[in-house]
Amino acid sequence: MSNSDRYGFIGLGVMGHHMATNLQIYVTSQNLAPLIVYNRTFSKTQDLTEIGAIAAKSLKEVVEYANIIFTSLANDDSVNQIYETLLKEHDQITDDNKKKVIFVDTSTIYPTTIAAIQEKLENVENRYLLYCPVVGPPVNAKAARLIIVTSGNQAAIDHVNHLLVPVLGRKTIHVGSDVRKAASFKLTVNFFIGNMLEALSEGMTLAEKNGIEREKLLEIINLLFPDSPYGNYGTKILKENFKQDIGFNIDNALKDVNHIRRLAKDSETHLPSADLLHKHLSYAKEHSPDADQDWSCVVGSLRVGKCIPIVLQDYHLLVEKQQKNNRWRTFFEIILQ
Repeated sequence: MSNSDRYGFIGLGVMGHHMATNLQIYVTSQNLAPLIVYNRTFSKTQDLTEIGAIAAKSLKEVVEYANIIFTSLANDDSVNQIYETLLKEHDQITDDNKKKVIFVDTSTIYPTTIAAIQEKLENVENRYLLYCPVVGPPVNAKAARLIIVTSGNQAAIDHVNHLLVPVLGRKTIHVGSDVRKAASFKLTVNFFIGNMLEALSEGMTLAEKNGIEREKLLEIINLLFPDSPYGNYGTKILKENFKQDIGFNIDNALKDVNHIRRLAKDSETHLPSADLLHKHLSYAKEHSPDADQDWSCVVGSLRVGKCIPIVLQDYHLLVEKQQKNNRWRTFFEIILQ
């Protein structure tokens, strides 16, 4: 750590906003230069400026101010666009004292995407890209309880480790210098979480169809799997709180599942459960009023056979179709007919 370091943060979505807030709280506590933040929707910077951060109106301002720049972006296209501009702006810097910079990307993207960016970025001396995807829901980001997967240049990682833990997270897992490995690691973790959600949705639907109270089922789930996604998503499904408590929306979930399926194909690995989750998420997206809902609403894809009110906009059409056939059918029978 150097007292001359200046920090920047780009991308103030749900996760990014919490991480940037924790960074600003940290620099204030250490009497360091304030964090500079940038977001395409400028209004999202207001909460941070109220606690001392600087709001940048352009990426150029961030590059000229900070030598350690974090990014938290929604998808591969956004990462490519932002880094293309960042590199272009950094190439214009003539002051050698400002040439040395460490970029830390925390987004979830495909391995070849981050590898291509690293290759372009590190063709200049003293310019490094660390790929550090984060694991955990927004509540963990807010509490600085994330798990952070680290990859890239070891000296650069050593330079920012004091920010990763304890400022942003509770634990780092280092996978080496290859950023592609970190991307594959994060997608594999999300594959596990997605399968937990799929199993939870199916299990809770099975329980309801057999007269088991959801509250009782959630109680035993929390006893069997304490401090796990089962409890978090089980509570959302129980309360049908898909719109108000969005940790990971449908579009981002589909993006990750598509990456997982592509990774499986590229590595000649058979993942039938990823295909099933993709089918259910696609159905939920198609029949929901909008995609800005937590991906746990995928349970609605399984409930159409039981006439349980859910977020599916066209649910009544499926009920009508089933009634015409004079029998209830499960989601699987409907989509596979």
